[in-house]
Amino acid sequence: MPRNNYERVVSPKGTAQYAWLTQPDTRFDPVGHYKTNLIVKADEAQTLIQAIDKALEQSATLAKESTKNKKPKQAPLPYIEEIDEEGNTTDNLIFKFKTKAELTTKDGTIVKNKVPLFDTQGVPILDTDVWSGSELKVSAELVPYYTAMAGAGVSLRLRAVQVVKLVQGGSGDASGFGFDEIKDGYVAEKKEVENEVPVQEEEEATSADF
Repeated sequence: MPRNNYERVVSPKGTAQYAWLTQPDTRFDPVGHYKTNLIVKADEAQTLIQAIDKALEQSATLAKESTKNKKPKQAPLPYIEEIDEEGNTTDNLIFKFKTKAELTTKDGTIVKNKVPLFDTQGVPILDTDVWSGSELKVSAELVPYYTAMAGAGVSLRLRAVQVVKLVQGGSGDASGFGFDEIKDGYVAEKKEVENEVPVQEEEEATSADF
């Protein structure tokens, strides 16, 4: 399936978990992946789930072409139910987004990949680490796939992130140190953004993220 036919979706607002958005995670792959889980209220995620279900139908079609019309095995979904410390399900779902840190173009060229980050006004965020616990909206591609081992499934290919609430460091913000917000007090000035947004080179890539 040509890449430009992949459906693009934007997630509801959720809380980042295991976020690797400015540096790739290379623990299990030397090339690395940019990725994040996103914890979303289940009742707010139904539109996204419907889009995933539609893409699953496409992956089943791909599978039938390889399995001579036999019913294919279904791969794990790109989201799971959240489980609390007592082992009970919550009202949340955890969606899994990722993309490779390096991509191969149609002519075989290796290009570095980046995940563009934006604030709530659509202004690019540069030189800022986004930690787990941040509130985000995620733009992604729904990529249907089929492999004999995994089965037919859909991956959520990470394309860009809008940061609704930024968390950095261990505490996240001043409230982590016990400070309350004080009205009519000193407010730090925001840094002006002078650089351009990182270029997303994924349009010409041929490798899929499963």
